[in-house]
Amino acid sequence: MKRVLAPVAAAFALAAGISASAVQAATYINYGPVGDDGGFTITFGNTGITDANFTDVFDFAMPTGRGDFVITSTMSGGSQNITWTSVAFNGEEFESGAAGWNEFRFLNGVTITVGAGQQLILSGLGGGNASYSGVITFMPVAAVPEPAAWALMILGFGGAGAAIRSRRNIVA
Repeated sequence: MKRVLAPVAAAFALAAGISASAVQAATYINYGPVGDDGGFTITFGNTGITDANFTDVFDFAMPTGRGDFVITSTMSGGSQNITWTSVAFNGEEFESGAAGWNEFRFLNGVTITVGAGQQLILSGLGGGNASYSGVITFMPVAAVPEPAAWALMILGFGGAGAAIRSRRNIVA
């Protein structure tokens, strides 16, 4: 049980390393609990954006895995509108979409590597009382054994099979 909880606790500790570089008073980050599989969700956003031209920068420290990102903004009137000029994670631009007064940006299947600089940069034009929210869904990637580990596993299974077979011959 301790072996299972240790990686999950480590993943959450690394995920908690997220910080906002260009922090405004209403910028927020909330962490979801780490699941049994090591996955977790982070919600973030900014409300009451008064700058006509704004940039929010989030620096991340997450473990190796896969991330999916969605950022949404809803316009109820001119002052709440955000026109995104750029949304990128580690330099990779998000896809964009819109439905009615809702504008969203998304980036799916992003490979996240521990130790690499992880940065989310959101730039846009705010209407005077604009806001956005975002969700990052993270899932760790199963480790693939190296060739030496495969060789040891095959030798181990072969040795166990030989030991079982030799015991049967002695009994007969």
